[in-house]
Amino acid sequence: MRSKLPWILLAVSVIANIFFAGGAIYSFYGHGDRALQQVVEKLDLSPAQQQGLLALREGVAARREAMSGARGERREAWLAEIASPTFDRERVAALVDDWSAQRGTYFIDLAQDLHAYVATLTPEQREKFLELARERRFLRRLLRGKR
Repeated sequence: MRSKLPWILLAVSVIANIFFAGGAIYSFYGHGDRALQQVVEKLDLSPAQQQGLLALREGVAARREAMSGARGERREAWLAEIASPTFDRERVAALVDDWSAQRGTYFIDLAQDLHAYVATLTPEQREKFLELARERRFLRRLLRGKR
């Protein structure tokens, strides 16, 4: 029996690690779909409203992707200023202003798209949606979707 004990403990350890890793992966990647399912169930969305919500997610993802593409260029320009022999405060301020303007436009467009979607809901659905939206990070999980 003694010679089997290490193998039994190893098997139990491997199984525990697999379940732990699976749970961690599920919790990391599954939030967007759970948030979507929560909205569909709590608001009793029609198929057309569900399609509208999916279209909203796709639009947000496309805008986010476009914004993140420019992030690398801004970062390189910022690092070039850091590496420069003299610090050009105006250039760094212009980079920060550009970043702020792009980020502001992103959130304004997001608010406009959310407003347009919420307008398609019934008053009861709208109230429930806004109640969910007040929860911390709910909109982020809902609009991010699957990673």
